Amino acid sequence: MIKRNSTSDVSDRILNTARDLFIKNGYAGTSVRDIATASGTNVAHLKYYFDSKYNLFEIIFDEAFDILIDRIFSTLNSDMPFFEMVESWISAYYDILPEYPQIPIFILNSVNQSSDALIERVMKRNPQAIFTRLSQRFEEEVRKGTIKDIPVIDFGLNVLSLCVFPFMFKELALGVANRSEVEYNKVLAEHKKHVIDLVLSGLKP
Repeated sequence: MIKRNSTSDVSDRILNTARDLFIKNGYAGTSVRDIATASGTNVAHLKYYFDSKYNLFEIIFDEAFDILIDRIFSTLNSDMPFFEMVESWISAYYDILPEYPQIPIFILNSVNQSSDALIERVMKRNPQAIFTRLSQRFEEEVRKGTIKDIPVIDFGLNVLSLCVFPFMFKELALGVANRSEVEYNKVLAEHKKHVIDLVLSGLKP
């Protein structure tokens, strides 16, 4: 737990610096001393406010991961019309990731560094219930003839790939394509429309 007092700006500096370093270097590639030096504090400060590097990592990861996963799970578990639900699912990535661009890389680094911890966090949110609900929705639509009979897991992977990769690719695109961040965000806004059209048209018989 973060210890708050009149010098809580120190803990904020540590938290913000650690977030950047974990995204860039991963958990294993970031030391307590790296965080202290970059934040203009010291190791004692980090231990006082956060107890350990791992506790700091958990705070940052949960903060980022919860924002995205809660929105997605609530969408998939909703009773909104099927095609509206799919569009809302896709929109969740394009609404949230521009504000929290660290999430895709953060999750990718977490998978590479400690997939067991990531799995544990996902399992706490009962993903099987969400997958079961999505499968039921698919079966209903297939019976009505409104969508193709395709494996739900394949569909989920397609949505995830189409929505997350543009944000993982962002820094490379900014350098290679010589685009500003504002320009690239405009590209992403238009790209969302193409992704929605592609996914919905791919579902229809």
